[in-house]
Amino acid sequence: MAELREKAGDQQEAERLYRQAADAGDSDVLMKLAQMRKTAGDQQEAEHLYRQAADAGDFEALNRLARMRAEAGNQQEAERLVRFGLTAEGEIEALWSP
Repeated sequence: MAELREKAGDQQEAERLYRQAADAGDSDVLMKLAQMRKTAGDQQEAEHLYRQAADAGDFEALNRLARMRAEAGNQQEAERLVRFGLTAEGEIEALWSP
């Protein structure tokens, strides 16, 4: 239903339906929601949703999050994100040494 609403141009209803699916445990829609928020200019919410998708096991979410950081001019941070990933708190993991 969400995809049909989106194709019909009803972004608000599509997003509501995608969120319902995510709340019901469908983690695959988190990427779609993140892209919708990014397109709408809500970078903070898009990053939050990409982190949620990464937590749910979607490795592509980290790549997209890194791409967002690079587009914002944080190339070094983007490279660290791809290389080291995120901590449980959602921060970029630091270089680890024994």
